[in-house]
Amino acid sequence: MNIGFIGYGEAAYNITLGFSQNGITGIRANDAMMDHPVMGKQVHARAAEAGVELVSDAKEVARWADVLFAAVPSSFTLDVCSTVKSELRPGQIYADVSASTPATKIAIWEQIKDTGVYFADAAMLGSLPQDKHRVPITASGNGAEKFKEVMEPYGMRITLAGDKAGAASAIKLVRSIFMKGIASLMIETMQAADAYDVTDEIVASIGKSMDGIPFSQHLDRLIIGSALHAKRRAAEMKGSIAMLEEEKLSSEMTTATKHRLEDLIPYNFAEKYVGSKPKNFSEVIEAIRPEK
Repeated sequence: MNIGFIGYGEAAYNITLGFSQNGITGIRANDAMMDHPVMGKQVHARAAEAGVELVSDAKEVARWADVLFAAVPSSFTLDVCSTVKSELRPGQIYADVSASTPATKIAIWEQIKDTGVYFADAAMLGSLPQDKHRVPITASGNGAEKFKEVMEPYGMRITLAGDKAGAASAIKLVRSIFMKGIASLMIETMQAADAYDVTDEIVASIGKSMDGIPFSQHLDRLIIGSALHAKRRAAEMKGSIAMLEEEKLSSEMTTATKHRLEDLIPYNFAEKYVGSKPKNFSEVIEAIRPEK
């Protein structure tokens, strides 16, 4: 089977390096920067390390490959699709592993669906340098099952998310809101703890509230609590912001939290649930769902 890559940056390099370390060879790739006087050196060095043959024409790679990975920055993924569309054929797998938005993945599918290609919106959800070709991938689209069937024997780890293009990317980007957001919140929290020399106490206190509890229970407790006590908690955040400003520390995450709590106040959850509370976090999310 012929495996090709359009784009040979961080993702393609780590995936192909993992392949090569497991005896998978004969891969071809094209990268727009391969002839760049500076960046091209890195592209060629990485390709040599992974045993990948660099090809000067993206269309040539597309014609040759049975499984074609589009592994370019998200701002270029539609252009790549337009470039190689004429070379795609029925039965071929086109896997877009870029961090593009769901709307972009849908637009790609609309461009290529008449070619008969299997399209996989493939979202990578782990560490490429650590996992390489075994990085966890969530895939959706008409070709997701085919992509899983063909590539899992090569050591790839693929979870299915339905046949709708864009679903896998939605999972990745929504997950990133939390994962990157909580990391930023941790930084802001621990900067404040450090400024007041209470780091050990803060870690122990938050750990006591969070450790060993299923994530779904945290969702119910924290979202429902925020809805019912939005006004009081927003006021408390003002004090937290003032404290951070006194130490000349960033309060961006805390300010965003105050705004989010203030957004919940007009829904009057406390009045609507006197003597009771929402059954679960979904009841709150449904109540604040924007009208379309």
